[in-house]
Amino acid sequence: MSRRLHLWRQATRLGLTGLLGVCMPLLAQSLRDPTLPPAAATPAAPGEAGRPLAVESGAVAMLVRDGVPYLMVGTRLYARGQSVGRARIERISESEVWLREDGILRKIPVFGGIERRDSAPKISVKQPAGSASTAAPKIP
Repeated sequence: MSRRLHLWRQATRLGLTGLLGVCMPLLAQSLRDPTLPPAAATPAAPGEAGRPLAVESGAVAMLVRDGVPYLMVGTRLYARGQSVGRARIERISESEVWLREDGILRKIPVFGGIERRDSAPKISVKQPAGSASTAAPKIP
């Protein structure tokens, strides 16, 4: 009886190992070649040359180098006056980029959902000169 149980266990282990060997490649992701640039950074196909490059909030970053602000789209840096697709960069600030495309000026926030506002001024309350809170404590 124990010999039959032993053979059954070995057959089950062999079957499960084979099943895992077949299923694992189906579950695995294909590896990307690290020497190739990401798909978003590759230039457009010849037929897509007229299409503007999509610049959306959150898809860009800011970089300041030697006091000059740059717009970073993918792996490329763009300065004021340069074109990103068909849009020309008019202005770059710390929180937004202004692009002009076909005569239309668009503001793209660099950090989506975050707005810069001035803080409320601090209000200081002055106590009258004779109040107890400003008087020096008396030491007996």
